[in-house]
Amino acid sequence: MLLALTATGGLVRLQTGPQAAPDPEVAAAQAARALSGQKVTSLKISFFDQAGLDVTGDLTVTAGGTTTGKLADSGGGSAEYLASGGDTAVRGDQDWWARRDPARVGALQAHWVRPKDYAFPLENDALTPKALASMIEWVRDGGTPATGTVSVAGRAVVGMRRDGWTVLFSREKPYRLVWFGGPLQDGTPLTQTDSSAPQTPPYVSALVDPSPGDAPKAVFPADAREEDKVAANLPAFDVTVNATTCRSVTCSWSVTVTNTGTAAGDASVIASVSPGMPKTQVKALGKLSPGQTVTTPKMSFPNPAATNKDVAADYRAQIYCPELHGSALNLMRRLQEKGLVPGRSRILGRLDSSQTSAMLFTLDAMGKVPRFDADKAIDAMENAVTLGVLPEVGELIRSRRLENPAILYTKLPNPIFEYDTGTPGTPVNGKTGYRRQLQVAAGVLREDPDATVKLDSKGVDILVHTSGQRTYAIQVKSVSSDSVTANLQNALKELEAHAPSGSTRVALLHVDAAAGFAHAAGRDYFDGRMRALSAELCLRSADEVVVVNQTGVERWNYEQLPGCR
Repeated sequence: MLLALTATGGLVRLQTGPQAAPDPEVAAAQAARALSGQKVTSLKISFFDQAGLDVTGDLTVTAGGTTTGKLADSGGGSAEYLASGGDTAVRGDQDWWARRDPARVGALQAHWVRPKDYAFPLENDALTPKALASMIEWVRDGGTPATGTVSVAGRAVVGMRRDGWTVLFSREKPYRLVWFGGPLQDGTPLTQTDSSAPQTPPYVSALVDPSPGDAPKAVFPADAREEDKVAANLPAFDVTVNATTCRSVTCSWSVTVTNTGTAAGDASVIASVSPGMPKTQVKALGKLSPGQTVTTPKMSFPNPAATNKDVAADYRAQIYCPELHGSALNLMRRLQEKGLVPGRSRILGRLDSSQTSAMLFTLDAMGKVPRFDADKAIDAMENAVTLGVLPEVGELIRSRRLENPAILYTKLPNPIFEYDTGTPGTPVNGKTGYRRQLQVAAGVLREDPDATVKLDSKGVDILVHTSGQRTYAIQVKSVSSDSVTANLQNALKELEAHAPSGSTRVALLHVDAAAGFAHAAGRDYFDGRMRALSAELCLRSADEVVVVNQTGVERWNYEQLPGCR
C-alpha cells in the first residue's frame, strides 16, 4: 500500500490508495438490514414503457406505504402526488392532464384530483423500506456480482444482478442501497399497476437516497375531485346529417345539432358535400343551451351524378364553436375542404379548448404534403392524442419555428419512443418511433426563443438555426441497452456523412431506464465508453457529445472528449 503525505494548514494527513471493493453479497446483506430498520425511503424512480410512457417520481414512501412527492413526464407535464392504501390524489398542470384526459384538461388542471386510473404505474407498497429490503434479498438469492459498474450519481458502487435486475450499493461503509432497476415482468420483485402486458416489458430505474430523513406529513385534500365525475364544463355537440339518396336534379339536406355538454355555446354548422358542394357553407345556429336541439334550414346543390349513374357522396358537417375553437372558423373551413373533418372524430371532436388549436394547426400542416390522405392524417392525429404526444407537438406547431411542419404527417402515425438502433439485431436503417426526436426539438425551441428547427434534414435528425447565424446538426440516439458505444459510433458516422459544412455537430444520447444502470451512471462511465472511440471522436466527427440520463445532462466539447486533449 502506497502512502502519501500531504500538509494542509500544518495538519499532516495520511492518504491511502483506493479501498478494495467489498464482497457484493456482504454489501447487499448490510444494505437490506439497514432498510428493514428504516421508517421511510426516498427515491427518484423512473418508469419507461416503449409504447409511450416515460414518467419519473421524486417520492418519499413510509413503512406503511404512504407516498408523497412529485411526478414529471419526459417532454413536459408534472403533478404533485399523494397516495396511501387505495387512496390517491394528484394536482397536475395542463400538460400532465393533456397526456391523460385531454377532454377535461381545464376542469382538472391545478386541482386535487382522485384519478380514475393509476397516477404512477407502480404499487406504493412495493417501494417501502421493507419491500426494498426484500428485493435485495431476492437478488442475493441466486444473483451474481455486477461487473462493469463504476459509479452512480457520483458515488462509487458495487452490485449484484439477477434475471435482468441490478441492485447497486455504496462501495464504502456503511453499505447502503444506491440504485436498482430492471424489467417489470412475472417473477420479478416489482410489478406495474396496469395488468395489461405490453409487447416490450416496461423498465424501472431508481436512485435511492441512503439518508432519507423524515417523511413529510401527508394530508389528503377533502375537496379532491373524482376524475371520472368531473364535467368538462364546456359545450359539446352531437351532429346528425339528414340526407337520403338523391334522384333529382337538385339535392337537399340538413343537419341536426344537439348540445350534449354541460355549458351553453354558440354553434355554427360547417357544411359541405363531396362531390356536389365542395365549398363549405356556414349555418349559424346561435347559442345552444345544454340539451337543446336545433336543425339547420335545408341546403341544396346540383346533383353531381350523370343520368342513371350512382355516385357516392360524403356529407360533411361539424360544429364551429368559439368557446371550443377560438377564432379558428376559417381554418376549420379550409381543413374540411381538404377532407379533414376533426369534428367527426370521437377523440378530436371532444378535446378540451386548451388543446384544439394545436390539433387544428397540426392537421393544417399535415395537409400540405404531396399525396395527402385525409383519413391517414386524422388517424395520426388521434394517435398523438391517445399516446399523450400532443403537448410536444403543440409546442412545435404553436411556436411557428418548426421549418417543415408537414413532416408530422409521417411522424405521428408512430409516435412511440425510438427503439435502440445500437442493439444487435436492430437494423440501423429500421429506426422505429419518433417521440424522443419530437421532445428534443421542442426542448431546443424552449431553450432558445429565436431558434428554428428542421426535422430529418437530409439525414440529420434535427437541424437548428440560431439567430446568431450558427447551425447545429443534432443526431439523437435512444439508448435502452448496454449500447452506449454502438449508438455513439452510429451518431458519429451519420454526422460525418450528413451534417452540413460549417455546422456544429452534436451527438445526443438519451439513456432510457431500459439501459440499466447507465440510466443513472456518472460522467466517468461515459468517459470510459468514449475513450474506446477516441480515434473517431478526435477526427472531429462531433464537436459536442451530450448525454441525458436520470442524473441530468452531461456535455463534452471537443477539448473535453477523452483522448482528444
